[in-house]
Amino acid sequence: MAETSVRIMQCAQANTGIIKIDRVGAGIGILLYSQMKKIGIGIHSLAPKADSPNPPNPAKFVDSAVLYALELFKKEGALPPYTGSIAGGASMSGTPAGSSIGLKVAEAAKKILIDTKINIKDDQTGGLNIRSMVLNVDTGEFQIT
Repeated sequence: MAETSVRIMQCAQANTGIIKIDRVGAGIGILLYSQMKKIGIGIHSLAPKADSPNPPNPAKFVDSAVLYALELFKKEGALPPYTGSIAGGASMSGTPAGSSIGLKVAEAAKKILIDTKINIKDDQTGGLNIRSMVLNVDTGEFQIT
């Protein structure tokens, strides 16, 4: 089975096999799926919001990464609805509660997914755990460990 690995500050698309995002900590992993076209997109972002409308690397920022992914779906003829899964936003050791960049990235991810009407199937954000994510593009099944 084909495997597409998504690295930090990267957005990747797959039409078959699995998409995998390993070691999501304070950043956020987002897996998006179009049931209509059986297309999956994986995003691993580190920052909540882009400081310009067209950043050089849209995958670095949650807001621009999700909008970029929606454009990829559109180019493939994949119309909504889309399903998503998010993980990460872990607190860094020794960071006061509420001030963690992880919390801010997770909140930004939830907001952009809700604003773009993406159904969040699984949300495992916050806490102290480093997580891994997998989307089976052939079946549409999400897994977070």
